[in-house]
Amino acid sequence: MTVPPGDRRSSRRSVARRDRNPRWVPVTAAAGAILIIIGLVLYFGGDDPGPQTRVGQSAGTAGGPTGGPGGGPGATGPPTPAPAPTAASGCVTARTIAAGSSQQSVRVGADTRTYQLAVPAVDAHARALPLVLAFHAFGEDPAALERYAHLAEIGTTTGYVVVTPNGANGRWNFPRRATIGPDDVAFVAAIIGDLGTRMCLDTRRVFATGLADGADMAITAACALPGTFAAVVPVAFAVLPASCPGPVPSLLAINGTSDPVTPLEGGGADRPAPFDGTQAQPMQARLDRYAGSVGCGPANTWVRDTTALRRLVFTACPRGRDVGLLASVGGGHVWPDPDADPPKGAARAQFSATEVALAFFRGHPGPAPATPAPSAAGASPR
Repeated sequence: MTVPPGDRRSSRRSVARRDRNPRWVPVTAAAGAILIIIGLVLYFGGDDPGPQTRVGQSAGTAGGPTGGPGGGPGATGPPTPAPAPTAASGCVTARTIAAGSSQQSVRVGADTRTYQLAVPAVDAHARALPLVLAFHAFGEDPAALERYAHLAEIGTTTGYVVVTPNGANGRWNFPRRATIGPDDVAFVAAIIGDLGTRMCLDTRRVFATGLADGADMAITAACALPGTFAAVVPVAFAVLPASCPGPVPSLLAINGTSDPVTPLEGGGADRPAPFDGTQAQPMQARLDRYAGSVGCGPANTWVRDTTALRRLVFTACPRGRDVGLLASVGGGHVWPDPDADPPKGAARAQFSATEVALAFFRGHPGPAPATPAPSAAGASPR
């Protein structure tokens, strides 16, 4: 969705200058089968990252390790082994990409598309790396997203490879119409496929996030490429594709309760062509439908944890999967960040969407590859 001038994302002071005062934020909690509490501690500065974000689960609930992704810097658990790589995979060929930020390109049909790549300073030969794709809002580019979200800056310090694709003409073809532009789902698939041959990626830990139209693109890619993404965190998304075949990734939506562009109740003015028909759908209906695709039970009632935070989560999701919503009370059409200068008309956020997304990703790896059953010939005699 187009971002109103009064709700542009604001700049933020450098991460290294931010304080170390911990802020604990309950992000999702599903009563009954799964209990997930994300203890959010913001850490900044130097080589000492400070207290680590942990994702805890209730006793008897299966899930991924609670440490950093894949055992990277700041991890508290062992690395998660990647699925068996293919012959062309960088995990087999030992190919790697040097740490740092660079612009990359990939061929998609007859087009050459570009994206920003940030690689963490870790031993890429030693383990498979998790990947986050982050999609910018309408009319923006990767540099704009990084200025307010700092996903590459923060993500690489905790061991993530971060990719920020560049939308054609600053927009995303999430409705998947030829009149809007090129096929951006094919673009996403090409990026993941190309990087998988040039470095060792953990295919169980591929994630997506984005703001506004970028959030809609993240959801569209996750539904159109089943089994590719393990979890998605859309910020201020508006629409859910009509079909989302399984396996469907875990999802934590983030939205402001005073968002004029993607209001929780849905509606708003329809957008002009070629995006006509993409006004915001009611959030509850979107999440009900998505949770049904995941296989979750009904949503809990709304819970107001603090004066600034509300949440809605779904019960009885399949093992290791979660669907929920974190709402910033009074928040507008922005990427939440407590240290950003709040834009006009929006309340200051009490949490960082970047830290919440990375914490959610840590706790939601994809399923482990199935162990082949022993053949009859190899079975032990009884």
